[in-house]
Amino acid sequence: MTSLNKLAVSPQQQVSSDILVTSRCLEDGDFGIQSFYSVRLVTSSAKEMAAYLQTILGLEKIAYQGLENGNSCLASHVLRKNDVVLEISGTLETRTDFRYDSGKECALKVEKTEMENKTMHILEYLECQRSVVRESLRYNAVQTYFGKPGATKQNGHKIVLEAATASAVADFISIHGMGVFDIVFLVKDVRRVFSKAVAAGALVIRQPEITKDKNGSVLIATVGTPVSDLRHTLVELVDYKGPYLPGYASVEPKQGNVAQSTAGFLCDIDHCVQNFSWNELNVSTQFYISAFGLQKFWSVDDKDVSTVNSGLRSIVLTNTNQKVKMPINEPATAKMRGQIEEFYDYYGGPGVQHIAIRTDDIIGTVLTMKKRGIEFNSVSSTYYKQLGERLDVYNIELHEDLKILKEHHILLDFDPNTRFKQQNGKFHCHYILQIFTNPIHDRPTLFFEIIQRHNHNGFGKGTFRGLFESIEEQQKLRGTLVCTEPKYGGNCQ
Repeated sequence: MTSLNKLAVSPQQQVSSDILVTSRCLEDGDFGIQSFYSVRLVTSSAKEMAAYLQTILGLEKIAYQGLENGNSCLASHVLRKNDVVLEISGTLETRTDFRYDSGKECALKVEKTEMENKTMHILEYLECQRSVVRESLRYNAVQTYFGKPGATKQNGHKIVLEAATASAVADFISIHGMGVFDIVFLVKDVRRVFSKAVAAGALVIRQPEITKDKNGSVLIATVGTPVSDLRHTLVELVDYKGPYLPGYASVEPKQGNVAQSTAGFLCDIDHCVQNFSWNELNVSTQFYISAFGLQKFWSVDDKDVSTVNSGLRSIVLTNTNQKVKMPINEPATAKMRGQIEEFYDYYGGPGVQHIAIRTDDIIGTVLTMKKRGIEFNSVSSTYYKQLGERLDVYNIELHEDLKILKEHHILLDFDPNTRFKQQNGKFHCHYILQIFTNPIHDRPTLFFEIIQRHNHNGFGKGTFRGLFESIEEQQKLRGTLVCTEPKYGGNCQ
């Protein structure tokens, strides 16, 4: 995918970040993770959610996989705007007898089946922790069990892999309702990244293999994380020129599609944020550092990110070229149960809390999304009063009108150390603009962030308090801003 990152700056240019990268992991730079390829969300109603995201984000449907092109287990709708690629998937039937249970031995059990007046007893075992479906699987069993006449050695593996993925998706939905199932990375060398990840404790879901169609070939593999049920598919584009991946049918854009009239310009996926529970931050970040060669880019503790009621600790990881950023959060000791604990309660474990999409026109993007029905967090007028005072202290002039930012509840964080003088005597500096949607489904477990960067690579240390206060107001409405346990700092008497 061609990057249209208009605002990106090279490592040699001066940029602002709250804490600079301390290492470069050069040994991984030649073969490691290059960028986000896509983010795969799963839900019980994939077609409806895909249509909703098409509308609110102005995405185009570019590819499809399902009954119409040979996948009888899963339906997937692939949406795209420039380098923002989302795949929305759901199961086509309920199947609970084919599982990838990490660390356990799984079995595909086929009961007695009459075929050509002969009774077949089939029991095929699949080792799930360190191997995937074996090529030695009896393909007549696949044909019988999955109702796929003509199953062969060539397509039997594909059928079983699809069934296993569908079972994992069904399990995921039963626990989480909806969420990010797979963050897909574009890599230069799948086999090397895969081997390193497995050596660091990643679970093997799909071993590296070439998959192809008329549009070319890709080398692909999938691993699971030992710290959550999130998985990561690794994609190496060998000579592929299709819309998404082999096996997906191209979808021609329709005239009048909302994506063709998007006022705001969505560029790419800026970062994906994961939430973990108490004392899981260090273990989780260490896994990503060891498995994928990511590096610590930025971090804050509860002294930086808290209100009188709630707080968090966060470490942001990035790859060598800084195109992949992965903030990992855990709750901090506080009076009330904050957004991290609320997420954990309703999600049923750790996972992706939000997806941040970068734009080069946040005001235009927000205006368009509001017209299409999306709701954003509200920010108090006190926040903008204090922000205006801080800007005045440094005599800083923004490219945007502060009144418009206030009107649309857009947060701002700036770096006064990067000030440079204009002809009018005012100063410009590096800054970021951020806004967060309300949850996009009934559980408060998934939302989007829209972010615009003016040469600032940080994560808005100065906006966290405003964000936390706005989320706390939502928690009050949901009845989830309650006193935390005394051992975690709760003292509400």
